[in-house]
Amino acid sequence: MGRSIRRKEMAIRTREEYIESLRRQRPNVYMNGEKIENIVDHPAFRVGLNSAAVTFEQANHPEHREMARVWSPLVNEEVSRWTYLMMDEKDAIAKAKLNRALGDLLCPCHYRCLTSDLLHAAWAVSYEIDRSHHTTYHQNVIEIVKQAQKNDWIIGGGLVSPKGDRSKGVMQQRDPDMYLHVVEKRADGIVVRGAKAHGTAAPYTNMLCVCEMEMVPEYYVGFFTPVDAKGITYVCRAPHAPVEREEIDHPLSSRFGGHVEAMIVFDDVFVPWERVFMCGEVESIMTFGLILSAMHLWHKCLCRWGNIDLSIGAAALLADYNGVAGAPHILDGLSQMAVDAELVNACAMAAAVEGSRHESGIYYPRLAPVAAGKLYAAMKVGEHRYLMQDAAGGLVATMASEKDYRSPIVGKYLEKYYQGKEGLPTENRVRAFKLMEDLTASEFAGWYHVMCITGGSPSKTLKDLVAMACNYERCKRKAMAAAKIQ
Repeated sequence: MGRSIRRKEMAIRTREEYIESLRRQRPNVYMNGEKIENIVDHPAFRVGLNSAAVTFEQANHPEHREMARVWSPLVNEEVSRWTYLMMDEKDAIAKAKLNRALGDLLCPCHYRCLTSDLLHAAWAVSYEIDRSHHTTYHQNVIEIVKQAQKNDWIIGGGLVSPKGDRSKGVMQQRDPDMYLHVVEKRADGIVVRGAKAHGTAAPYTNMLCVCEMEMVPEYYVGFFTPVDAKGITYVCRAPHAPVEREEIDHPLSSRFGGHVEAMIVFDDVFVPWERVFMCGEVESIMTFGLILSAMHLWHKCLCRWGNIDLSIGAAALLADYNGVAGAPHILDGLSQMAVDAELVNACAMAAAVEGSRHESGIYYPRLAPVAAGKLYAAMKVGEHRYLMQDAAGGLVATMASEKDYRSPIVGKYLEKYYQGKEGLPTENRVRAFKLMEDLTASEFAGWYHVMCITGGSPSKTLKDLVAMACNYERCKRKAMAAAKIQ
């Protein structure tokens, strides 16, 4: 498959075109008890939209456009790598470099990864189901991928149901809607009911991919649906980020990263068969789950590498501004974070190189390395914040606000007493401390910590995935051979 770049009018949007596409959508959105008619101009959605728009800015940036674009034989034009289906390890390595480059644009979570994750998984599972059941799901997915590539979509995910009483299975729940399910099959489509609990950024995507994967036919379904389809309601939580852009306070989270979270409710939503890619074929659960997990955990590792990189920079910068850049304990902490960054990156790159090509033609990363990498990165978030705050000092929590620093009355005192290393402008040190506060002690920092731990899969699942790949019996045979046990 050719990778050469051909010059022509391309299906790659600008930031402005992405925002304009949202104006044409009419999702049913509520926040703080009020209906939001226009999310584009609502202040609570500003940071989330900025974060999602980063991938469009990158695709049009002179330094990044070559790595962000790739020729698609499916639509016979150049498309975004986020809608492109990987075919081999070269594609995976190129995608990894693209995701790492996003770290230089300082966005902790752009959310575009889920577009790629879902398209790869749906492509593979629909191919397998068609082969076994003589359905036409795969053609449905082909058409969706074509539309996604031609229109440069962001696809949101509806993956995790509320689940109700976790001690009970899907069929033992008092309320059958605790898991999304098919309530009616018709000649022209299906009707679904239920909810999805963690719809990060969902209201400002262009299409939803919704899945339920329980081993009960009516609770096993996958489909695509417009964000503003009749019967879908988004009950949103305001982002863990400032509503207004701030110059010194919250320098990162007032620009990027704080996505709106949504409970997505499906109140008897009709989905035409043309957008369905699985419905009751429970034997396909391993394929969809494997590829979706491998893709998403891979992207998680790549994002964590970039964010650890920023953490190292913030700690080193403040140590320098405090005049203690050479202190042994600080250098040791920076070295530890650098080691952790390389280990997480190594997991992602190993998964890219050791991936598999599915019979449908798509390529996906190896699961075990990224399950291990994501788990390791999650466990290290708290330790890194300890090292960062230890390098910085107590002003991370006690420094006065930007308004006080700018005050004509008390600002002169802060300008005097916040000075650090000789020759350094006081404002530079103030800005560095405010970045450290944003990364480790703000509301945004708390949200990001939770996302690092719970996003993708819980720790027990990740450990089990790694253990499955390890094969204890193989290890025992090796030990028996070493001990000369017959």
